[in-house]
Formats: sequence, C-alpha cells, structure tokens
Amino acid sequence: MSFVLALSTIKVKINNMKNIGIIVDNDFNNDIRVKREADILKQKGFNVVVLCFAFDNKEYDLIPGLTIHRIKMKKKIKDILFFLFNRLPLYELLWKKEVRRFVQKYTIDVVHVHDLYMSKAVHVAIKPLDKKIPIILDLHENFPYAVQSYNWTKGTLRRWVSKPQAWIKKEAEYLSYASKWIVLSASFREELLQRYSFIHENDIFFFPNVINFREFEQYNINPSLKRTKRVTLMYFGGVAERRGIFEALQVFEKGLENNLNIDLLIIGPIDKADKTKFLNIIHQPNLKNNINYIPWIDISELVSYMHISDIFLSPLIKNKQHESGVANKIFQYMYGAKPIIVSDCKPQQELIESCNCGLSYSTQEEFLDCITTLIEDEVLRRELGANGFKKLYEKYDNKEYENILLALYN
Repeated sequence: MSFVLALSTIKVKINNMKNIGIIVDNDFNNDIRVKREADILKQKGFNVVVLCFAFDNKEYDLIPGLTIHRIKMKKKIKDILFFLFNRLPLYELLWKKEVRRFVQKYTIDVVHVHDLYMSKAVHVAIKPLDKKIPIILDLHENFPYAVQSYNWTKGTLRRWVSKPQAWIKKEAEYLSYASKWIVLSASFREELLQRYSFIHENDIFFFPNVINFREFEQYNINPSLKRTKRVTLMYFGGVAERRGIFEALQVFEKGLENNLNIDLLIIGPIDKADKTKFLNIIHQPNLKNNINYIPWIDISELVSYMHISDIFLSPLIKNKQHESGVANKIFQYMYGAKPIIVSDCKPQQELIESCNCGLSYSTQEEFLDCITTLIEDEVLRRELGANGFKKLYEKYDNKEYENILLALYN
C-alpha cells in the first residue's frame, strides 16, 4: 500500500511541475545554448514548450521530450522585419500575437525569453491575462553594443533605418520587463548590477555557454579525415570582421612570410557583407594552398576536425559586446584538448589564463609570437591542451550551473 502511495505521490509531483515556455526568435534546433537549457529543465521533470521560427518550409528533427510550436516564415522576411524594428513595430506586433496564443494554449507558468529585444513583446502579450506569469530574460550578448557592430546596421542609410544607437537608451526599459535575468559572465552581471538599481543581486545569474558534455562524448572521430604535414591552426564559428577573422588572416600571412610551416582551417558561415573580401583574401596565390575553408559542418563533426588540428583560434575584436561573455567555441575548443590562442577580450582571456590552456595577445605582433611559440614547442602544446580538457570537466561538468538555472524557477 505504501509503495502504491509513493508511486502516486511521484506522479502527482511530476504532473504538477511548471509549464516552462521558452521563447526564442530563431529555429531553436541549432541554438546550442537554448537547447542545453531546455534539456536541463526537461531532465528535471519540467514540462518544456518552445515557441520559435520555422524558416523557409524547412523540415526539423523532432526533439524527444519537448513540445515545439513553430511560426512559419521566410528567413528573408524575418530579417526585414527585424531591420525595421526601431522604425515600424511590426516585429514586436507579430511576437505579441504569437506569444499570447502560445501562453494560453499551453497554460504556461513561467516564460523564459531569449535576447533583450524580445522582452517587451512578451510583457505586452501576457500583461492583460488573468494569470501572473514571471518573465526570465536570457541575455545572449550585450545587445545594445553588439547590434552596432553588425554589418546590416553600417552605412548612412542602414544606420538611419535600423537606429542601432537607440538600444543604448532602450536597454533599461527592456530589462525592466523581466523579474529575473541570466547573463553569460560574472563581469557582465556586475556591470548590470551597478548600472540598474531595479536589478537585485539575488535575481541575476550567470550561466556560461558550456557544451553539452554527454552529447559531445557520443561524437565519434571520423578516420577518413587526415591531418596535413604542417601545423594546422583552426578557426571555428561565424566568419566576420567583428570576430577578428581578417586580423587572423593578416597574421597567418605574416607567419607564412616568416617561413612557418602552417595551414589554416576555417569552418563557419560568412557574414554576407564580408563574403567578397574574405573569399578574395583566401584565394590569393600566396595563401590559397595553405587555407582550407569549409562553410558549414554538423556539430557532431567538430570533434573530428579538432582532432586533425593543432592550435585553436579565437581572435575576437575587443569591444563591449565581446566583453560580456565567453563564446561557445572556447568551451568546444577546450574539449578538443589543443592549445587556444585568444585576443584580450576580458572574459575569454581570464578563462584561458585561469585554466592555463592557451595564450593571449593584444597586438598582431603578439598574436604571431603566440603562434610561433606553440609551433616551436610541441610539449607546451600538449600540456596546454590537456589542461583545457581537464579544467573543462573539473569546473563545468557538475551540478553547479544546473542548480543556478533551476533556482530561477523556484
């Protein structure tokens, strides 16, 4: 009798878990951070429902344990509406309508909304409802400064239409619609606490872009991929000027001029505005035989490409956006167990130095010195790479960050 009672009690607890509504304005499946958070909540018994886009009639893989409600739209239309965000409120009106339907259909208890610019539409959508629904705002970046670095906001006409500078004034308003906040780094958390008195210390948490360990551990190395006879530098991620790719190419060219025995592997999509410049550079006669560019790979292939590489690069341009957190790829690189060379953006520099898993630089000359040092010292490469892999598990493969996320829902 007690056994049956215990079982029924467990069932009641599971059935009474909160319905978490995750709202993100992308197609979800390729968003590593959002998927990881959803997975943690799902594993703890929460009912997780996602509201996101479905672009260009694309078919998406089902994700067990998640209910995903998709808004069908052409990606180009979405980009146009977002471009007009500060001139015509069509994007917010769209999301206001969809969020209200979503919240009512799935009887959502807590909304976990991703990115600053989404908070007002969500707030306006749920405010008239009888049920009080808290908003947790997940800041993937320092958006008011990040948006000013995007190519689609550059140029006189584009800047006038998109008004990226308006986000500096809007930040306080859009933050205020939430009751709790998540950021990427401790330093960005402190910055927001100092800037806004309505954010209280117990309501803002930092949750880093750490990999899904169990997922990465299932990926197998592809034996058909062969390493070259030269030392291979690897860059993974979006290919854009703001991410430092052109600086990396300049330093790589200097390295070849200095007779360094190196190749460069670049994997990732190119920003449209940088495409012509990038392709022209990598096809120069003095570079093309030493550069391998791959526009896209599935994340499951990343471990194979890291396996055939020797040194990983994160040459982010130093700015307020890149000072707000550590990119996904740093943690992915650490899993690859090779040394990492990073620019002096504070969060990634501090991580690399605290884990003793790579080198950092402030100038192009120092960048080249880092490459030269690691090329000439294979023992140091192995040591730094091993440190990164070890520290990744020691510092991040534990319940600490899961508990931080779960505490938001108590």
